[in-house]
Amino acid sequence: MRSTSLCCFQHRQHRSVRQLPYCAIIVVLMLYIGITTQASAALLFHDDFEKDEVGKEPSKWEVGFDGATVAKVVADPKKGSNKVLLTSDKGSNQSRHDVGGSIYVVGDLAWDDYVAEWDMMFPDDFYMGIVFRFQDGEKFYLSDRRQGGRDYHFYKRQGGWALVQAGLVENDPEVWYRAQLVLEGDNFTFKLKERKDNTPFDKIDPATEGEDGNFKTGKFGNYGLVYIDNIFIGDSVEDLVLPVEPQDKLSMTWGEIKDAY
Repeated sequence: MRSTSLCCFQHRQHRSVRQLPYCAIIVVLMLYIGITTQASAALLFHDDFEKDEVGKEPSKWEVGFDGATVAKVVADPKKGSNKVLLTSDKGSNQSRHDVGGSIYVVGDLAWDDYVAEWDMMFPDDFYMGIVFRFQDGEKFYLSDRRQGGRDYHFYKRQGGWALVQAGLVENDPEVWYRAQLVLEGDNFTFKLKERKDNTPFDKIDPATEGEDGNFKTGKFGNYGLVYIDNIFIGDSVEDLVLPVEPQDKLSMTWGEIKDAY
Protein backbone atom coordinates (compact mmCIF):
# COMPACT_ATOMS: atom_id res chain seq x y z
CA MET A 1 0.00 0.00 0.00
CA ARG A 2 2.82 2.39 0.91
CA SER A 3 4.60 1.51 -2.35
CA THR A 4 1.50 2.34 -4.42
CA SER A 5 1.06 5.73 -2.70
CA LEU A 6 4.72 6.58 -3.25
CA CYS A 7 4.39 5.69 -6.92
CA CYS A 8 1.32 7.91 -7.33
CA PHE A 9 3.08 10.77 -5.57
CA GLN A 10 6.14 10.45 -7.80
CA HIS A 11 3.90 10.40 -10.90
CA ARG A 12 2.07 13.57 -9.81
CA GLN A 13 5.40 15.24 -8.95
CA HIS A 14 6.85 14.32 -12.34
CA ARG A 15 3.74 15.68 -14.12
CA SER A 16 3.99 18.96 -12.13
CA VAL A 17 7.64 19.33 -13.04
CA ARG A 18 6.79 18.85 -16.72
CA GLN A 19 4.04 21.48 -16.50
CA LEU A 20 6.27 24.02 -14.73
CA PRO A 21 8.09 25.30 -17.87
CA TYR A 22 4.75 25.99 -19.58
CA CYS A 23 3.53 27.97 -16.56
CA ALA A 24 6.78 29.89 -16.44
CA ILE A 25 6.52 30.73 -20.14
CA ILE A 26 2.97 32.05 -19.67
CA VAL A 27 4.03 34.20 -16.71
CA VAL A 28 7.02 35.61 -18.62
CA LEU A 29 4.84 36.39 -21.64
CA MET A 30 2.28 38.18 -19.47
CA LEU A 31 5.01 40.22 -17.78
CA TYR A 32 6.57 41.07 -21.14
CA ILE A 33 3.23 42.20 -22.59
CA GLY A 34 2.55 44.34 -19.52
CA ILE A 35 5.99 45.95 -19.58
CA THR A 36 5.87 46.57 -23.33
CA THR A 37 2.42 48.15 -23.12
CA GLN A 38 3.47 50.40 -20.26
CA ALA A 39 6.68 51.48 -22.01
CA SER A 40 4.95 52.29 -25.30
CA ALA A 41 2.33 54.38 -23.51
CA ALA A 42 4.98 56.43 -21.71
CA LEU A 43 6.50 57.87 -24.91
CA LEU A 44 3.90 60.41 -25.96
CA PHE A 45 5.43 61.66 -29.20
CA HIS A 46 8.49 61.37 -31.41
CA ASP A 47 9.45 62.85 -34.78
CA ASP A 48 12.69 63.01 -36.74
CA PHE A 49 11.04 63.93 -40.10
CA GLU A 50 12.94 61.23 -41.99
CA LYS A 51 9.73 59.70 -43.38
CA ASP A 52 8.43 63.06 -44.61
CA GLU A 53 8.99 64.49 -48.07
CA VAL A 54 11.22 67.53 -48.41
CA GLY A 55 9.18 70.60 -49.29
CA LYS A 56 6.00 69.25 -47.69
CA GLU A 57 4.34 70.04 -44.37
CA PRO A 58 5.26 67.69 -41.48
CA SER A 59 2.88 64.72 -41.46
CA LYS A 60 2.67 64.33 -37.67
CA TRP A 61 1.93 68.01 -36.98
CA GLU A 62 -1.24 70.07 -37.31
CA VAL A 63 -1.97 73.78 -37.60
CA GLY A 64 -2.87 75.14 -34.17
CA PHE A 65 -3.09 78.76 -35.30
CA ASP A 66 -3.79 79.29 -38.98
CA GLY A 67 -1.69 82.25 -40.06
CA ALA A 68 0.06 83.28 -43.25
CA THR A 69 3.10 80.99 -42.95
CA VAL A 70 3.68 77.33 -43.81
CA ALA A 71 6.03 74.92 -42.03
CA LYS A 72 7.98 72.55 -44.28
CA VAL A 73 10.42 69.68 -44.02
CA VAL A 74 13.78 70.76 -45.45
CA ALA A 75 17.35 69.55 -45.76
CA ASP A 76 19.44 70.26 -42.69
CA PRO A 77 21.61 73.34 -43.45
CA LYS A 78 24.46 71.65 -41.59
CA LYS A 79 24.09 68.20 -43.19
CA GLY A 80 22.08 67.95 -46.38
CA SER A 81 21.29 64.24 -46.05
CA ASN A 82 19.39 64.90 -42.82
CA LYS A 83 15.77 66.11 -42.80
CA VAL A 84 14.55 68.73 -40.32
CA LEU A 85 11.54 70.97 -39.80
CA LEU A 86 11.69 74.64 -40.78
CA THR A 87 8.69 76.15 -39.03
CA SER A 88 7.96 78.97 -41.49
CA ASP A 89 8.41 79.87 -45.14
CA LYS A 90 8.79 83.58 -44.39
CA GLY A 91 11.34 85.72 -42.59
CA SER A 92 11.68 85.88 -38.81
CA ASN A 93 9.64 89.04 -38.29
CA GLN A 94 6.74 87.71 -40.39
CA SER A 95 6.78 84.30 -38.74
CA ARG A 96 5.65 85.18 -35.22
CA HIS A 97 1.97 84.59 -34.64
CA ASP A 98 1.35 88.07 -33.22
CA VAL A 99 2.17 89.49 -36.66
CA GLY A 100 0.38 86.78 -38.64
CA GLY A 101 2.58 83.68 -38.53
CA SER A 102 1.17 80.18 -38.08
CA ILE A 103 1.70 77.88 -35.11
CA TYR A 104 2.08 74.14 -35.72
CA VAL A 105 1.38 71.80 -32.80
CA VAL A 106 1.49 68.15 -31.75
CA GLY A 107 -0.16 66.18 -28.99
CA ASP A 108 -3.44 66.40 -27.17
CA LEU A 109 -5.36 69.14 -25.38
CA ALA A 110 -5.35 66.88 -22.31
CA TRP A 111 -1.53 66.76 -22.04
CA ASP A 112 -0.49 68.14 -18.64
CA ASP A 113 2.89 67.12 -17.17
CA TYR A 114 5.67 65.79 -19.38
CA VAL A 115 9.32 66.10 -20.42
CA ALA A 116 10.16 67.27 -23.96
CA GLU A 117 13.58 67.22 -25.58
CA TRP A 118 14.40 68.37 -29.11
CA ASP A 119 17.13 69.75 -31.36
CA MET A 120 16.75 73.42 -32.26
CA MET A 121 18.66 75.88 -34.41
CA PHE A 122 17.95 79.61 -34.73
CA PRO A 123 18.31 80.88 -38.34
CA ASP A 124 19.12 84.40 -37.18
CA ASP A 125 19.18 86.68 -34.14
CA PHE A 126 15.47 87.20 -33.50
CA TYR A 127 12.54 86.21 -31.28
CA MET A 128 11.60 82.53 -31.66
CA GLY A 129 10.96 79.40 -29.65
CA ILE A 130 8.24 76.90 -28.75
CA VAL A 131 4.76 76.96 -27.21
CA PHE A 132 3.40 74.59 -24.58
CA ARG A 133 0.03 73.94 -22.97
CA PHE A 134 -1.33 75.43 -26.17
CA GLN A 135 -5.13 75.56 -26.16
CA ASP A 136 -5.76 78.04 -28.96
CA GLY A 137 -4.19 81.10 -30.58
CA GLU A 138 -4.82 83.22 -27.49
CA LYS A 139 -4.24 80.69 -24.72
CA PHE A 140 -0.76 79.22 -24.35
CA TYR A 141 2.68 79.56 -22.77
CA LEU A 142 5.77 80.54 -24.77
CA SER A 143 9.42 79.66 -24.18
CA ASP A 144 10.99 82.52 -26.11
CA ARG A 145 14.51 83.27 -27.30
CA ARG A 146 14.99 87.04 -27.25
CA GLN A 147 17.11 89.11 -29.59
CA GLY A 148 20.72 89.45 -28.48
CA GLY A 149 21.53 85.81 -27.75
CA ARG A 150 21.21 85.92 -23.94
CA ASP A 151 17.67 86.47 -22.69
CA TYR A 152 15.34 83.46 -22.76
CA HIS A 153 11.92 84.04 -21.13
CA PHE A 154 8.61 82.38 -20.34
CA TYR A 155 5.53 84.30 -21.47
CA LYS A 156 1.81 83.74 -21.18
CA ARG A 157 -0.56 84.59 -24.02
CA GLN A 158 -4.01 85.48 -22.71
CA GLY A 159 -5.56 88.42 -24.50
CA GLY A 160 -2.04 89.88 -24.78
CA TRP A 161 1.44 89.06 -23.50
CA ALA A 162 2.44 88.70 -19.85
CA LEU A 163 5.96 87.83 -18.68
CA VAL A 164 5.93 84.73 -16.48
CA GLN A 165 9.66 84.57 -15.77
CA ALA A 166 12.84 86.02 -17.24
CA GLY A 167 15.78 83.71 -17.95
CA LEU A 168 19.29 83.76 -19.33
CA VAL A 169 21.36 81.43 -21.51
CA GLU A 170 24.10 82.18 -24.05
CA ASN A 171 23.19 81.12 -27.58
CA ASP A 172 24.06 81.93 -31.19
CA PRO A 173 22.29 81.66 -34.55
CA GLU A 174 23.13 78.80 -36.91
CA VAL A 175 24.22 76.45 -34.12
CA TRP A 176 22.37 73.23 -33.32
CA TYR A 177 21.26 73.07 -29.69
CA ARG A 178 19.54 70.42 -27.61
CA ALA A 179 16.65 71.77 -25.52
CA GLN A 180 14.67 70.32 -22.64
CA LEU A 181 11.33 71.45 -21.22
CA VAL A 182 9.96 69.93 -18.00
CA LEU A 183 6.37 70.60 -16.93
CA GLU A 184 5.37 69.68 -13.37
CA GLY A 185 2.04 71.13 -12.30
CA ASP A 186 2.35 74.92 -12.32
CA ASN A 187 6.17 74.78 -12.58
CA PHE A 188 8.12 74.96 -15.85
CA THR A 189 11.85 74.45 -16.43
CA PHE A 190 13.73 75.07 -19.69
CA LYS A 191 17.34 74.07 -20.37
CA LEU A 192 19.56 74.54 -23.40
CA LYS A 193 22.97 73.16 -24.38
CA GLU A 194 24.88 72.70 -27.61
CA ARG A 195 23.89 69.47 -29.31
CA LYS A 196 27.48 68.23 -29.31
CA ASP A 197 27.60 68.63 -25.51
CA ASN A 198 27.17 65.18 -23.92
CA THR A 199 26.55 66.54 -20.41
CA PRO A 200 23.30 65.08 -19.04
CA PHE A 201 20.52 67.62 -18.60
CA ASP A 202 20.40 66.97 -14.85
CA LYS A 203 23.91 68.50 -14.76
CA ILE A 204 22.88 71.56 -16.82
CA ASP A 205 21.71 74.75 -15.07
CA PRO A 206 18.20 75.90 -16.01
CA ALA A 207 17.95 78.76 -18.50
CA THR A 208 14.43 79.62 -17.34
CA GLU A 209 12.37 78.50 -14.35
CA GLY A 210 8.82 79.78 -13.98
CA GLU A 211 5.50 79.19 -12.27
CA ASP A 212 1.96 79.93 -13.43
CA GLY A 213 -1.37 78.18 -12.96
CA ASN A 214 -3.64 79.54 -15.67
CA PHE A 215 -3.25 76.75 -18.23
CA LYS A 216 -3.15 73.20 -16.87
CA THR A 217 -3.11 71.27 -20.15
CA GLY A 218 -2.50 71.72 -23.87
CA LYS A 219 -0.44 70.88 -26.94
CA PHE A 220 3.23 71.48 -27.80
CA GLY A 221 4.37 73.45 -30.85
CA ASN A 222 6.63 75.96 -32.57
CA TYR A 223 6.73 79.73 -32.37
CA GLY A 224 8.28 81.91 -35.05
CA LEU A 225 11.01 80.81 -37.44
CA VAL A 226 13.17 77.99 -36.09
CA TYR A 227 14.66 74.65 -37.16
CA ILE A 228 13.49 71.62 -35.14
CA ASP A 229 14.60 67.98 -35.20
CA ASN A 230 14.69 64.79 -33.10
CA ILE A 231 11.81 65.67 -30.81
CA PHE A 232 10.77 63.36 -27.98
CA ILE A 233 7.95 63.94 -25.50
CA GLY A 234 7.31 61.52 -22.64
CA ASP A 235 6.14 61.12 -19.08
CA SER A 236 9.73 61.26 -17.79
CA VAL A 237 13.32 61.49 -19.01
CA GLU A 238 13.57 57.68 -18.86
CA ASP A 239 10.69 57.42 -21.33
CA LEU A 240 12.45 59.38 -24.09
CA VAL A 241 13.56 56.28 -25.99
CA LEU A 242 12.42 54.35 -29.05
CA PRO A 243 12.02 50.56 -29.18
CA VAL A 244 13.96 48.88 -31.98
CA GLU A 245 13.50 45.61 -33.81
CA PRO A 246 14.00 42.90 -32.78
CA GLN A 247 12.55 43.45 -29.31
CA ASP A 248 15.42 41.79 -27.49
CA LYS A 249 17.75 44.67 -28.42
CA LEU A 250 18.27 47.76 -26.35
CA SER A 251 16.14 50.86 -26.86
CA MET A 252 17.59 53.79 -28.79
CA THR A 253 18.04 57.25 -27.37
CA TRP A 254 17.65 60.39 -29.51
CA GLY A 255 21.37 60.64 -30.18
CA GLU A 256 21.49 57.19 -31.77
CA ILE A 257 18.55 57.65 -34.13
CA LYS A 258 20.30 59.52 -36.89
CA ASP A 259 23.97 59.61 -37.73
CA ALA A 260 23.90 63.39 -37.81
CA TYR A 261 26.47 64.31 -35.23
